[in-house]
Amino acid sequence: MNQSLRSNLTKLYILRGLAFAWFPIPTIVLFYENYGLNIEQIVLLKTILSLSILILEVPSGYIADLWGRKACLVVGSGVWIISWLIYCLGSSFNEFAIAEVLAGVAGSLISGANTALAFDTLVQLGREQYYQIWSGRLAAIAGISEAICGILGAAIASINLVYPFYLQTICLVIYFCLALTLVEPEYHQSLTNYQQLNQLKSIIFDVAKRPELRWLILLSSTFSSATFLIVWLSQDYLKQLNIPIQAFGWTWAILHLGMSLASLNSHRLQDFLGIKKTTLILVLILGASYIFLGKITQIWGIIFIMIIYLARGLSSPLILNAINQQISSSTRATILSLNSLMFRISFAIIAPIIGAIASRYDLFTGLSIAGILFLISGCFCWWKLIQVKAF
Repeated sequence: MNQSLRSNLTKLYILRGLAFAWFPIPTIVLFYENYGLNIEQIVLLKTILSLSILILEVPSGYIADLWGRKACLVVGSGVWIISWLIYCLGSSFNEFAIAEVLAGVAGSLISGANTALAFDTLVQLGREQYYQIWSGRLAAIAGISEAICGILGAAIASINLVYPFYLQTICLVIYFCLALTLVEPEYHQSLTNYQQLNQLKSIIFDVAKRPELRWLILLSSTFSSATFLIVWLSQDYLKQLNIPIQAFGWTWAILHLGMSLASLNSHRLQDFLGIKKTTLILVLILGASYIFLGKITQIWGIIFIMIIYLARGLSSPLILNAINQQISSSTRATILSLNSLMFRISFAIIAPIIGAIASRYDLFTGLSIAGILFLISGCFCWWKLIQVKAF
């Protein structure tokens, strides 16, 4: 049994690589613009994705806690395949919106379930103290996969902007097949409907009543929103600098390799500075980088995009580990889904605002305003965590 459980960790590494084989993403803004969409519509599509995930986020995590993480990963990857097929065949905003809704359903089923399955596997193997290191490696694999596939995707997109979507779909078919072979850790029990409802209510109230967990989740949502938004805005930034399409892939690769190296060393930075100083520095760097991007219209402004990606790599394992230390196995997937839900709410609020500003005024104004908002939000959450002595 232990051997089968250990194989989960290797399979989850592979699944992570497949899930982040983002062949289309480095040039997806160009893909959208090829069909007549503007930056406001592009960001709106990603808001639709976030809202779709948001609606099912907690119920899906709760289902994962009750019925198994593996089932959510299998069903989620199946729905994900359908969403990418629509992108392969679609050509309008409405069709892409449907694809984003389905991608949101898939993301909500997978979100929380994969992380919870990994942590519970480590717990059952008696190795939970290695979670932050394992999570850093997972983030590194995601970054390396994004980097390699980004280079290939951009090269292929220079021939036809749709071809990368077919490659992504093939990767998800492989994901689906591999997810079927996962082993469920022995950490859930069947409950009656009445017990299920009461447990869900108690989990939500418990998070609301625990300020250290509540502010950790809100800080996590600030980092996640900032680092997700830059994926779309940075492509428009590169386009305005007249960078050729083939270079999008190499730029994407460099950004994600840097993020991967940062993820691998997140625990070292925390050991050196402590979590309190590390999180404050990351908040300040994140907000300032957005503001500098809004002021710089030369090629060297890409440095600040890189800094945002480095902050993403450093912050993700650090904050997820802090959250995991606050919660029990029986509620892990639900609370991690709550964490993802808060990110989706934050993104759904700020992304349309920044997208509208970028479309109706200019991209650089939107970047500056985003930086100010992220700086205020991050510093406020950090100060609250200090007050409740979470660090």
